[in-house]
Amino acid sequence: MLVSYLQRTGGLRKLQPVALSRWQQRTLKTQRTLKTRGTNPKKADKEEEKKPPHKGYFDELRETISSWQQSTLNTQDTDPKKADGKEEERPPRKGYFEELREIMIMPLTSADPNIPTKRVTAKYCAQKFTAPPRNVTMLSSDFIDDSLYNPAYGYFSKQALIFSLREGYDFSSFRDSSAFMDVMGDQYKEIERELDDVRGITRQLWHTSTEIFKPWYGYAIAKHIAEQYMADRKANVHDDPLVVYEVGGGNGTLMMNILDYIRNNEPAVYSQMEYRLVEISPKLARQQLIKHGSNNFVHANAKVINQSILDWSTLESRACFVVAMELLDNFPHDVVRYDYDTGEPYQGIVRVYDDSEYEDNYEPVTDPTIRSYLAARKQAAPEYKTPALPSELHRRLRRQLPLAPNMTKIEFIPTHAFRFLQVLGKFFPRHRAVLGDFYMLPDTVPGAVDAPVVQTRLKGTMVPCDTYMVRPG
Repeated sequence: MLVSYLQRTGGLRKLQPVALSRWQQRTLKTQRTLKTRGTNPKKADKEEEKKPPHKGYFDELRETISSWQQSTLNTQDTDPKKADGKEEERPPRKGYFEELREIMIMPLTSADPNIPTKRVTAKYCAQKFTAPPRNVTMLSSDFIDDSLYNPAYGYFSKQALIFSLREGYDFSSFRDSSAFMDVMGDQYKEIERELDDVRGITRQLWHTSTEIFKPWYGYAIAKHIAEQYMADRKANVHDDPLVVYEVGGGNGTLMMNILDYIRNNEPAVYSQMEYRLVEISPKLARQQLIKHGSNNFVHANAKVINQSILDWSTLESRACFVVAMELLDNFPHDVVRYDYDTGEPYQGIVRVYDDSEYEDNYEPVTDPTIRSYLAARKQAAPEYKTPALPSELHRRLRRQLPLAPNMTKIEFIPTHAFRFLQVLGKFFPRHRAVLGDFYMLPDTVPGAVDAPVVQTRLKGTMVPCDTYMVRPG
């Protein structure tokens, strides 16, 4: 076609002669033959001049839309369903940002948001509700507390079962740690399968270091307590009997291991020893009593107290040990976000709708525990800056962006662990703390600072959740 065009316009004469290959010569000859065969060259030239100009993509698209609109109008004109010859009014076309705005304010629930809600606490729910409440609001820590510890539907009250074998492992029989993990994993799955088959519901089985490494884990803690106690007595720090408070005792295995070790290795200390196990879960407290009663030798100096340590109000003036294994990670946290402009913290609250859907909202900090924790953190570490609040330069640049958020990502703060330390300082002024817990957790809630792990179990597989606002239990 290029050659034909140059021939008509005379441009071909201005080109330098080019040596064409045999295939190019044959193609050019074929094009000329097809163009002139059976037609008058002059007439062909006139017909070519009469051809309409080539239409671009957008021209064809515009014509297609116009024809579609015209056909739609014709169809509406002949529609027999029109009343009195009046056309139905069409809503105006919405722009992109209008549609985006509607999506952003779309409600998370189908329930009526105008239904009044009641502000409640976890303690109130434990006293008043036998099923997860609706049309209520509560602090994030109260929501987590209610989900975990409510006696009627909480996780630790109804769903959690602690992995425990009748006898401990013979660790000398394992080739290495991998062989031990394989055996424990198979037993873990078998127990879970039996529980699901018997109860017909899925329950999560979880394990602790006390149960996996019994009795040696408890023996190691007992040895430390006994040695420290005798060292204090020798140094004339005090002359009190050995008093141990364990918080969150699980199945009661650690209590039995500590008492057994001190009875067998320090009988003089054991004869005057007192052991108090403080357990918030009524279900676990019953298991601890059963285990204590089923032991070959009942420890008369042990007592189980079914109470939250955060509600403790009795002064222990004697020197004592406070033992808490894997307790801190089970304490509820509060949720705060910070204003991007001022850095002011806002406390998170959870709204429960009539259809049991959840929504998080934020309000200025009024809770005294949140205030106390933030003030104590600032006093203890003035140079500390929360990772949730970016630098001033970052915030200034971010404010220039369209649709920039006005609040930071959420931060989970350990307010209940803070209250636990306050209780120890107030009611156990002469205590020695023996604490053990995880230094990190995998699969935490994404997009948050110091986030917890929230999981559910589906067909024997643990599935991490991306929010803490899930159905209690």
